[in-house]
Amino acid sequence: MLEAGINYGRTFGKHTVGALFLYQQSQKNYTDTKNTLSEKALPYRHQGIAGRITYNFDNRYFIEGNFGYNGSENFSPNHRFGFFPAGAIGWLLSEEPFFEPLKDIFDMVKFKASYGIVGNDKIGGNRRFIYNETVLTSGAGSYQFGSTNTTYNGIRLGNWPNDEVGWEKAYKLNVGAEISLFGKLKMQADYFRERRDGIFLQSKSVPGIAGLSTQPWINVGKMKNHGVDASLEYYQQIGQVQLTMRGNFTYAHNIIVDNDEPAWREPYMNRVGQSNWQTFGLVAAGLFSSQEEIDGWPTQSWGVVQPGDIKYLDLNGDGKVDEYDVKPLGYPDVPEITYGFGASVKWKGFDFSVFFQGVGNVNFFANNTYTQPFTATNISMGNVFTDLVGNYWTPENLNAKYPRLTTSANENNKQVSSFWMVDGSYIRLKNAEIGYTLPKSWVNKMRIEGLRIYISGMNLLTFSDFKLWDPDLQTGAANYPNNKVYNIGLSLTF
Repeated sequence: MLEAGINYGRTFGKHTVGALFLYQQSQKNYTDTKNTLSEKALPYRHQGIAGRITYNFDNRYFIEGNFGYNGSENFSPNHRFGFFPAGAIGWLLSEEPFFEPLKDIFDMVKFKASYGIVGNDKIGGNRRFIYNETVLTSGAGSYQFGSTNTTYNGIRLGNWPNDEVGWEKAYKLNVGAEISLFGKLKMQADYFRERRDGIFLQSKSVPGIAGLSTQPWINVGKMKNHGVDASLEYYQQIGQVQLTMRGNFTYAHNIIVDNDEPAWREPYMNRVGQSNWQTFGLVAAGLFSSQEEIDGWPTQSWGVVQPGDIKYLDLNGDGKVDEYDVKPLGYPDVPEITYGFGASVKWKGFDFSVFFQGVGNVNFFANNTYTQPFTATNISMGNVFTDLVGNYWTPENLNAKYPRLTTSANENNKQVSSFWMVDGSYIRLKNAEIGYTLPKSWVNKMRIEGLRIYISGMNLLTFSDFKLWDPDLQTGAANYPNNKVYNIGLSLTF
């Protein structure tokens, strides 16, 4: 790696300016590559320059501009370099002369905003040098040649060359504020928005009649993301008691704008407009209570249906329930909301602290061999939740929580549907600790600087509507759960 930079900074009265210019180039080699013909055996190289200019007036008004001009060996010579500018402004309102009467209340009030373009050359697809085609020997048949009829494998074109592939770009906007009150309460909040263009993906819009053996990879994907990020900190001294409280909150929601898919046959099946992690499934309408109800219901496409099986809605009204009756269900399995809050208290030598964490706007699906017992293919997956006892369907228990029990896999009941969708949100007491620090007069007699005794715990309590397993595991019901951990410790300072 080679890196060189020039820095400049100077203050002229109330004016402060700064500048930076940087040159960087790097090369990474994989020396353990056994196949010298593989793409990984070739060096990974990057080169670029970057610059930044900053200015502030009287520590009240701030402005910054920067840029990057970067090159990657992953793209063709015509698209190898990309230009990525960004800018930011800030206003420290609390430093204005007219704000002076409010200083007893507001220690600091600051507003800020930034906008910029970020480039990414690690665009995925397990590809390097996309501007070159790949050649495959598999799936190309074989031929015989020569007087001995020797058989040779054929070759065929794998991935198509794309000389137009370039940087994936993200256009980022951030607007925020920071406020401090009474020297005790600090708050920060930011709104962010991002538009990502040029996402590298395999085309789905090229029809089969085009005659391509593989669908080409292109920079066509687009997504949007927006949300808020906030934090709060409070400090209070009450006599000999020191109280500190902290909290943070993040909400982020993404939307697929373009994934190069043709419009689905049914509008509700389109992935455009949905989250990247959105689950699609059938809409359940309860359990069949009788054969008469089954006979009067649209035909379901997953084997013979019996009373006690899940019934699904025919969304398109074609008289049958099949793969064209799936729609977005609930929230994604990646939480849109994450948060945490905690507090600590100190009094004389005692201290106590707790921290909670949680997630929200998240769903997952609880259909597995544990909620559909006796259908597992091996004994390690054949456990049964006690929650099923008395809660599965029978002719005497029509409004059951679970479908009828079977001794073989029931394809109808295994379908991803709203029947199995559960709320994955939770609040967890992540950490708690109580300790006591011995007085200096005591420990000095022991010829040490400090001694603290403490008891702590992790993952002590979880509050969630979902009770079958740790909601943090989601579909990993068989995974080892988060352990509760208790510690008793002694901290010595010499």
